[in-house]
Amino acid sequence: MGFRLLRQHGYDVTPSVFKHFETKDGNFFCFPMETNHASVTPMYNTYRASQFMFPGDDDVLARAGRYCRAFLQERQASNKLHDKWIITKDLPGEVEYTLNFPWKASLSRIETRMYLDQYGGNTDVWIAKVLYRMNLVSNDMYLKMAKADFREYQRLSRLEWNGLRKWYFRNHLQRYGGTPKSALTAYFLASANIFEPSRAAERLVWARVAVLAEAVTAHFRHIGGPCYSTENLEELINLVSFDDAFGGLREAWKQWLMAWTAKESHGSVDGDTSLLFVRTIEIVSGRIASTEQKLNRWDYSQLEQLTSSICHKLATIGLAQNGASMENTEGLHRQVHLEMQELSWRVHQGCHGINRETRQTFLNVVKSFYYSAHCSPETVDSHIAKVIFQDVI
Repeated sequence: MGFRLLRQHGYDVTPSVFKHFETKDGNFFCFPMETNHASVTPMYNTYRASQFMFPGDDDVLARAGRYCRAFLQERQASNKLHDKWIITKDLPGEVEYTLNFPWKASLSRIETRMYLDQYGGNTDVWIAKVLYRMNLVSNDMYLKMAKADFREYQRLSRLEWNGLRKWYFRNHLQRYGGTPKSALTAYFLASANIFEPSRAAERLVWARVAVLAEAVTAHFRHIGGPCYSTENLEELINLVSFDDAFGGLREAWKQWLMAWTAKESHGSVDGDTSLLFVRTIEIVSGRIASTEQKLNRWDYSQLEQLTSSICHKLATIGLAQNGASMENTEGLHRQVHLEMQELSWRVHQGCHGINRETRQTFLNVVKSFYYSAHCSPETVDSHIAKVIFQDVI
């Protein structure tokens, strides 16, 4: 857990420390010479840590990840996800979520909502030579505050979605090929990543751009029947520009449209769309205007290239999963895995010439694409219901 949290927050820590917990036959342990392999929580945390791999890391993290995943899956299959160190409310639920949703497909508000049901507060009991409680770790006040915070998030989300829904119908966007459901999904992906109350403008512009990009994409691909006129496209772009009060929004759209027309094939449009999301979020946040002259352009370009490449590959994999003819998806998965490692390193420890919030925007957009490619429509619907509409009790 310490390794994972330190890496997430920019500290340079080496994975070689995990060699101290590896046996000669490739197993991993919590304490030397232990014979009771019911240590679910150490294997669970080691598995989570193994997902924070960076380029050039020692292979010990990969070995740990494979071992711990197999261990947890075996325990899950035999219904033995109890632990010798702690009696907790829902350890099986924690393990199930982590096995089903790797870090790169786990969006912040989804993970938080699930953990609200899994965290036991004062009822968690730790086991050593005696049973005891750790009040600084397991505390009902934490749970009470977390639930209050999440209820406030849900209240704002419902208000914002209601406003976005009215905007959608007021501008007759359904006639361009989208649906209210796709608009809700767009808002959900934005709010599941950017959830702070003070950042409403960022998540709303992400959602609106996603809805309009879908409409313009339908225009170019002639999806759903009619081919709309240039005037229709201008009308759509005007909707997202908000009179360009923030400055630069129209230019971001222009770059995206030029990328469309410059390609003989529109297969990589999803990569361009991901960059459109990043640029509009950064413009509305004010970070582009305040830091543009200070940015390390090479680092910024690397973030853009990785984001575009990963999102394009994820969209291609998603098409294959939906029945389109596609060869070598296994190779694409490997490439995405390696590129995600590099993106993670650049966001968490590299690219120091770019502020942390901007780096996080790139990662948020990529994770939303990864989540969409990873999940079935039914799973997405269940998450939308649980995160936004089901009251936290």
